[in-house]
Amino acid sequence: MTREEATGVPSAASERLDSLRADSAGYARLSDGGGHRTLDITVEGLPRTSGYFEVWLMDRTHTKLVSMGVLGPDGRAALPVPDNIDLKEYSVVDVSVQPYNGSPDHSGDSVVRGPFAG
Repeated sequence: MTREEATGVPSAASERLDSLRADSAGYARLSDGGGHRTLDITVEGLPRTSGYFEVWLMDRTHTKLVSMGVLGPDGRAALPVPDNIDLKEYSVVDVSVQPYNGSPDHSGDSVVRGPFAG
């Protein structure tokens, strides 16, 4: 069991993300095990929502985005990163509050954002 699994606190190898909400904190890291890249993300202090929380990779200008998946109800996710995503271009991770409205677009309501470790 890792320190993160035992304590719920992200390991030192995780990068702290910028909090865009006063009570939220996020951590992200990229691991590459056995040729499979995984984005591990933890967000604490998620706001209440009737929607869900989506994880995105974006470029530094925040204009190009790729949806990676959804945070679990515990504020954590381990999301596979396809080999064809250039992580030099998509170097920022973002977690947004998304409404259940059928739109695949980013809501513009981010909780945490920043570069990931790894």
